[in-house]
Parts: sequence; structure tokens; C-alpha cells
Amino acid sequence: MTNEQSATLLRLNKQAQVAALNAVGFSDITENSRASEFGQRIKWAAGLLDLTLACNRISDNSKAYFTVAEWNSLTAVNKQLYIKRGLRIRAHGHSFVIAAQECYNADMTTTFYWGGQGKAIDGLNQKGLGAMYGCFTGEEDTDLIITILKDQNNSGVIGAPAAEAARAYRAYTLESDGIDDESNWFLPSSGQMLLMYRYRDKINEMMRTFWSSDSMLMTDKYYWSSTIWDNNSAWTFELNTGRFTVQNKNSVLLHVRAIASE
Repeated sequence: MTNEQSATLLRLNKQAQVAALNAVGFSDITENSRASEFGQRIKWAAGLLDLTLACNRISDNSKAYFTVAEWNSLTAVNKQLYIKRGLRIRAHGHSFVIAAQECYNADMTTTFYWGGQGKAIDGLNQKGLGAMYGCFTGEEDTDLIITILKDQNNSGVIGAPAAEAARAYRAYTLESDGIDDESNWFLPSSGQMLLMYRYRDKINEMMRTFWSSDSMLMTDKYYWSSTIWDNNSAWTFELNTGRFTVQNKNSVLLHVRAIASE
């Protein structure tokens, strides 16, 4: 085989690898990407790539991510340069940051109605048992839910309390911490909820390490997702056990754990 033939074969192999990675959702991978990245992306597509502490640097609000070992290697002075935002999970081709605390009402309670019972939301598609496993549109869903239900009174529930609580979540504020949390927090979709359940033990271990046991995905608590079953019901999840069911949007008060894009 000539050098030219070898180069052509390598180029064709790389094109095939790029196409395969694009097909599983890695749209940022191109033929100009370094081939050394591909092994990590394959691991990411097939399972859990990593869990890292998501921080923002106080001086310029830029994002940074640390493993437990990397964080522990920082001096106390260097740790003070960052503020914790949440816990980033990268698994099965998806990536998002999990809030370290549940969402709270103004009266410091932690349960909400979903809202909008009986109201059709254009663009928010119903998901049956099979389809809900592959639903990763929490951010887009939250936008739709809040926009359509804003200030509406549906069977006595105003607006979209669960989605609005997730969107309003802040890991830190300018008033309290000297820096604004500019993350776009949202209500997780069913697929995102299932990833949190699948890796709950590792997530809980890191939540306890970086915050406290109060931050863990707790047992006997059901959480709302942004994924609907029909106009009257939405999917809910018990993150510690993997139980999932549908609940009436306006009749059940459940918990909210916000997530954000990286």
C-alpha cells in the first residue's frame, strides 16, 4: 500500500468515526477534531464519562469543573477563588448540572403543583412509557410550559409552579455571594431524571462530599419532570429508587430538583 493509499484509508476511517459520533449526538465533532478525542467521546456515549464539581470563578464568572481529586489538590486560598454551582454529569452523550439543593417556595416549603391541568401546550409532546426514556428536552420544555401557562388560572393553580420554581433557582446571588448565577436552570425531562437515577449512588456520594447529606437525591420523595403523559398528568420520579409514575398536574404537591446546561 502506498503512502497516498494509507492516507486515504485513514481519512475515510476518520470520516466514518466522525459520522458515528455525530449520529449519537456529538454534533461538535468534525473532521477537523483531534482523533485523540474520539476515545473519550465513545466512553461518554456508552455510559458515565464523569461527575465533576461545577464552579464559577468569582473574578470573571467563568465556568470551571473539578474532580474530587482536583478540588482536594487546591489550596484553601485557591478554593476561595470559586463558588460552587452544582454537580455536572456527563453520561450517555448528555451533559447537565444538577442543583445541590431542592427548590423552595417563598414560605420555605419544597413542594409544588405542576399546573395547567387540562391545558394543551403546543410543542410539548406527550410521552408514553417507551418514549419517555429518550426524552432530553427539559430546557425547551420548561420554556414552553412557562410561556403558555404564565399567569393562567387552571383549576385553581396559577401558572406553572414547578417549572417556574426550577427556572427561578439560583445557586448563588450577587447580594449574598458577590456574583450572579447566570445559569438557565430548568425542570428536568424524563430522560434526564432517569440518568440521575441510574447514577444516583455516585451522585449522592459527591453531593455529600461537596455539600452535605441534605443535598442528596433522597428516598421517598417524588420529583416532577417536564415530560407530560397527557394534558392532565406529567411523569414523576423517585430518584433514589427509580420508581416512576404519572400524577395529576394540579392535585399533587411534589418536589423540584432543577438542572442546568453546562
